[in-house]
Amino acid sequence: MAAKFLHVTSPLMRGPDVLKVQQKLTALGYDPGVLDGAYGPTTAAAVTAFQKASKIEVDGVVGPETRKTLTAAKPHQTKPPATTGSTVGQKALAEALKLIGTTEKPSGSNRTVFGVWFGINGVPWCNIFVSYCFSVGAGYTIVKGFGGAGCAANGCCYVPTTEAWLKATGMWLGRVDPQPGDIAIYNWDGGLPDHIGIVESYLGGGNFNAIEGNTSVGNDSNGGEVMRRERRVTQVNGFGRVTR
Repeated sequence: MAAKFLHVTSPLMRGPDVLKVQQKLTALGYDPGVLDGAYGPTTAAAVTAFQKASKIEVDGVVGPETRKTLTAAKPHQTKPPATTGSTVGQKALAEALKLIGTTEKPSGSNRTVFGVWFGINGVPWCNIFVSYCFSVGAGYTIVKGFGGAGCAANGCCYVPTTEAWLKATGMWLGRVDPQPGDIAIYNWDGGLPDHIGIVESYLGGGNFNAIEGNTSVGNDSNGGEVMRRERRVTQVNGFGRVTR
């Protein structure tokens, strides 16, 4: 009986064959996440990294070619890719960290110093905050030259457009273990993306910290403050990594 293809499904594929792949990836220096025998996004990301390093088809799926290459691979034979994020993103993150605790004034107004800077005040401002951090902290204007709703001279105020721009420019990573400075695109209800933040650190096990504008513990997408929030990879559509 032929071995089945392993890939991300809902519910997740589980079993000893998945665990064996996770164990081999770990031995080779790739991080598939928790060794739980479940083929989730983190395991798929590790497979993708292995495929890239091995110069075979990159699809995040363990099929015949990937299985054969993985079985034959020896520790240190393939080199995992660097996981340091981008310099642009790290500079934006440094700016975001300075702003933790900043609130809209008056409360509930959506009026902020970021809106004044952006030129559009009194509107939901999570994406405006990200635009500010990249522009002021890194000298980088997100969505520059890209047409779409919410685009302006200083960046973008509409999360779906920022996601579309990341995908169109090849800077979209999907659901992976994020790095500091990556852009997180959240989706709470399965419709259009709702919220955006800048990754501070990956905590392991599918958890990460992010710095976000217009959030609070009681209101994830319109809470009125710049905060550090702990999130899960399952809460995002994916991540983007801005490069020059």
